[in-house]
Amino acid sequence: MPWVLIGIGAACLLYFCMLMIRRVDFGVIWLPISGLFLAAGGYWEYRILHPDGFRVPGILLMGSEIVLAVVLALFLVIEGRIVAAMCQKPEAGLDYVIVLGAQVKGKEPSKALRLRLKRAEIYLKENPDTRAVLSGGQGDGEEITEAECMYRYLLEAGIEKERLLPEKRSTTTMENLKFSAQVITEDGKTDAFRRKIGILSNNFHVYRAMRLGIHMGYESICPIAAGSDWQLQIHYLVREFFALLKEKISGNI
Repeated sequence: MPWVLIGIGAACLLYFCMLMIRRVDFGVIWLPISGLFLAAGGYWEYRILHPDGFRVPGILLMGSEIVLAVVLALFLVIEGRIVAAMCQKPEAGLDYVIVLGAQVKGKEPSKALRLRLKRAEIYLKENPDTRAVLSGGQGDGEEITEAECMYRYLLEAGIEKERLLPEKRSTTTMENLKFSAQVITEDGKTDAFRRKIGILSNNFHVYRAMRLGIHMGYESICPIAAGSDWQLQIHYLVREFFALLKEKISGNI
């Protein structure tokens, strides 16, 4: 059993190295996770080989186990909700779909954004009365706004331009939802928070976007999950746990 923990720790360390090579955001979190497994496995193996050697005080060991058990339980509950949102089938015939922006490389969509756009294309073609808010401003290294990139992609995919509503100011998920509500209200001449809205993003992200939208006042929203990079899926799921905790502490959800 100790070597199982050590093996998991080593795998986490290799994963950390891969994330660092690819310069993935928040990849550093895998370093302490790796250290935790390696330390636990190493101590266990040490106690087996040296039963009369150094021993961590019982109260400290018990306290650590309780904290880890609570964190693990919370992690599993939150991850369960994230996965449930990922698997939820989107409602047909929505009034609007808010397509959340992602990085643009020059003028071309990144892999994450391309996956969102492919999912948006499918939904819009299956639901010809639904309009799309393309939400995303312009960041570092982007020659055009994310909204403009999405507009060009979907227009080329055959979606009518009258159904595509660019929102070019937002730089965060909260701003995506806030500014998109203004676009929808102006377009539909009614309060956006009372319309049937879909929130479209990569699968790991839709639950947090939904929670932010509900807290903001959207009354009828559903997730529309696009795919994500399978090599980074585990990392994204773990990262979302911490992102949700941060949003909760900040009072945003």
